[in-house]
Amino acid sequence: MDELKILYLEDSEQDAELTRRLLHKAGIKFNVKLVDSRDEYKEALETYSPDIILADHSLFHFNSSEALRIFKEKNKRIPFILVTGTVSEEFAVNILKEGADDYLLKNNLTRLPNAILNSLEKYRLEREREQYMNSIIENEALMKEAETLSHFGSWEANLTSGNVKWSDGMFYLLGYEPGEIKPGHDKILYHIQSEDRLIYQNAIYSELLIKDTITSEMRITDKKGLQKVIAFKIVANRNEEGALVRLVGYMQDVTELRQLEEELAEQAVQQQKIITEVTIKAQEKERDELGKELHDNINQVLATVKMLLGMSIQKENKREEFLTRGMNNLNYAIEEIRKLSKTLVAPTLGSNGIAEAISELVDEINFSDNFRVVFTTNFEEDNLLNEDLQLTVYRIVQEQITNIRKYAQATEVSILLKKEGNSLMLSVQDNGIGFDVQQKAQGIGLKNINSRISFYSGQMNIISSPGNGCILNINIPL
Repeated sequence: MDELKILYLEDSEQDAELTRRLLHKAGIKFNVKLVDSRDEYKEALETYSPDIILADHSLFHFNSSEALRIFKEKNKRIPFILVTGTVSEEFAVNILKEGADDYLLKNNLTRLPNAILNSLEKYRLEREREQYMNSIIENEALMKEAETLSHFGSWEANLTSGNVKWSDGMFYLLGYEPGEIKPGHDKILYHIQSEDRLIYQNAIYSELLIKDTITSEMRITDKKGLQKVIAFKIVANRNEEGALVRLVGYMQDVTELRQLEEELAEQAVQQQKIITEVTIKAQEKERDELGKELHDNINQVLATVKMLLGMSIQKENKREEFLTRGMNNLNYAIEEIRKLSKTLVAPTLGSNGIAEAISELVDEINFSDNFRVVFTTNFEEDNLLNEDLQLTVYRIVQEQITNIRKYAQATEVSILLKKEGNSLMLSVQDNGIGFDVQQKAQGIGLKNINSRISFYSGQMNIISSPGNGCILNINIPL
């Protein structure tokens, strides 16, 4: 992909720098023009010729809704993505309906690279579709078949003679059989819903006086009562003096496409809610476990140290014994805090790589737990994984070991990490009590694993049944 030109409406240099780092990390080549005012934004739309627009919602005397309106007035056919702080679900849904292609919250920008690439791909496909439509218009021999397949229709109005012609597709779009009614703009206006009728009238009678091409959308109700969303394009032909002599119009039923876009927008909102919910639950789970460990174990040990120190002051003849016991308990508390910190703080994988990090985790488990873990790997190409992906794999192993420790009652666990084709394969298997995957809903542990995998477009498969242990299989494309 060529260098991407990004017009970024943002008044926080810190937030802009965070976005730059994220896109660099995703391997996207880009150039950013940062603006933070209405005038700079309008000028950049004309002079910078961006490939995509990223916009914060709230700026000084300016917001994303007004930026979107100005963008639509310019009739730019590029993605517009809202990148902002917390906004209501109602606002997010509305701005997507108004024409924004996506929205992301600044506290969760991990989806931004994919959102940019997906939006660009969508517009590329739409351009190809338009080119295809234009090519079949030029070839009248394929016109009827193409109109049927693409829910497409065309018309021609000779302004000198007053004659209006419709293709068969135009009749079908309005719910008629070819030749059932006499073609005319009055018939089209009759079927346009009242809220959108002015759009078409303004295009025909006003805008074409100064423009050669008009592109827009409107809603109609056809003869059969079906409501449709129609995309239309009108091209003006002029004589040598510049007077209008001929209009050619193209219409296409894009109802299904718009419904799909609304569904995708709703899915994006729901996905954001799920990610937020899983993140909050994971944080609460981690805090709960930390609190229990501090209260039930380390706090009791330190209380014992305090008691022994007090007794050593009161009983001089046993001072050495009490101090020795206190020192042993204090060392134990320090070691427990070290272990607890190691589970909470992200490991520094560095040059060691994911295989060695998992090996160290397995050694520690075998030293302290009641089950034995065997780790097998043929994966030596750590350079294929960036540090974030290595940490993700490490956390998945750590999370599943925690699940096994709590619920499985297992005595043996095996971990397999390998590269297979263009994918990273991870398998964690135990010989515990298992569970019915059809009846038991996924707990927060498995949901957290699945959320991590989904970010990398990976897949998770669980094989288990009562009495037969559990196998967790992970596949992440490289």
